[in-house]
Amino acid sequence: MNPQHPNLNYEFYFLFQVKYHDANKSWREPLSFSNQFFQDDLHSIRIDKDKRLFRYAPPPAKTGNLPPLNKWEQHLQQSWTQIRACYQDVFNPQAFMGVALLILDESVAAHQIQCNTTAGTVTFKPVTEKTPSEKILLKVKEGFGELISLKTPVTLEEFEAEYHPATDWNSWQIQLSASQPSLAPMQVGENYPNPIFAVYGLAHGSLPTEAAEQLQTFLCSGKVALMARVLPRLLMQKWQFKRLDIAAAQLRQRLDSKNRGYQQIPDSRLECAGNKKLEWDLRDMTQMDAEAKQVLARVDAGGKTLEINRYNLERHLQRSGQVWQYLDDTPEEKKHDWTLEWQNDRETPLLDGFDLNIRNLQNHTTYIQDALAYLDGFRTRWQLHLDGRRLQYEFNIQIMVLVLTFIASFAGVVALIIQYPEDVALLLQIFSDNPERIAQIGRILLIGTSFLILIIFVLQFFYSYLRAWWKKFSGWLRQLL
Repeated sequence: MNPQHPNLNYEFYFLFQVKYHDANKSWREPLSFSNQFFQDDLHSIRIDKDKRLFRYAPPPAKTGNLPPLNKWEQHLQQSWTQIRACYQDVFNPQAFMGVALLILDESVAAHQIQCNTTAGTVTFKPVTEKTPSEKILLKVKEGFGELISLKTPVTLEEFEAEYHPATDWNSWQIQLSASQPSLAPMQVGENYPNPIFAVYGLAHGSLPTEAAEQLQTFLCSGKVALMARVLPRLLMQKWQFKRLDIAAAQLRQRLDSKNRGYQQIPDSRLECAGNKKLEWDLRDMTQMDAEAKQVLARVDAGGKTLEINRYNLERHLQRSGQVWQYLDDTPEEKKHDWTLEWQNDRETPLLDGFDLNIRNLQNHTTYIQDALAYLDGFRTRWQLHLDGRRLQYEFNIQIMVLVLTFIASFAGVVALIIQYPEDVALLLQIFSDNPERIAQIGRILLIGTSFLILIIFVLQFFYSYLRAWWKKFSGWLRQLL
């Protein structure tokens, strides 16, 4: 037993999806899993019909002492190995949503957890900047004061992460495949599981050992098991929000970068750019717009999922008193009238996190929609320049078709004169006595007119080519100067 923390204990809560679907395959947990089962130190229960929770309590040492907190990584790996053994050959890491470490003690202010990352270390410790009403997620009290030793209410709070060295990353996924657990930045995409890691502290004040064990059993391992009903929904909240938050944040950065780059391009440079360059930019804008709409659809669906999870948690909290009375099988002489406080006159800290996440996703949506409108303005500019060139090309083609039609018609008339000079001579009485001269005049007219039209036609396109080349050259000079 730790003389400084005689009531210190900790547990792990793993959350999995019951079913998983992607474009290539469909998976579900083994049919042999019942809604609730026990296996050594592992307790599993179905949550909301589509999630499965595994609760692992590290066993005490042979001496009877509870495991020290500095061995949490070892027990985390042991619990992970035991859970994988439950799935046997059908284990799917894509279904893993995250794990929460719950520390139980008289006070959690002195406890902290360190975990390695790809960029250094992360230290999880109690929040110090917030007021108690802000950081305490819920309280458990003894209604009639029968337990005299319970001088302070039981409080649940979340530990915050502190990075060494400092980094902009705030979305990490836990990796348990190695010999030692570590954290890595989340990956953007629906096909990445990105399991989250969270640390919570449950402080119950100074209690006799028997009373502390009874209270911890009531909150964690008994039929009531309040933490088995609260922590899974907090894990769902974090898993759903973090994946969408990082996807939306990276999309916003890309949109900002694209828009800033397009904004710096004046119309003079667009006039100098080639058609392929304009078409490539338009294709890139269209692709960016499609990707953004996909992320917006995910963010919208994620916000609705958070609202559903918030409603489910609030409904359970409102019915907590009735549920406890129904499930609590503690003998009457040892039973206590526990009451749950999860809201006050102004705040509901346990639910405020859901509301904050929903507002953040709505803010992402508004920002991305505005950025897309901005991008659409640039796409219109690019399209106008490209359409203007196409109109010019169409005009040149129309002129060319008109010239060719005129040449063909004139050639037909001249050919008629050449082949049938006697018939033409009847119409032209002045040359009726010399048909050969009519044929000769026809050939001269054909050659002269064709040569004249070709000169005009060639000069027209030669001028257009020089003009286009001059625009490119002047644009190149402006870029250099």
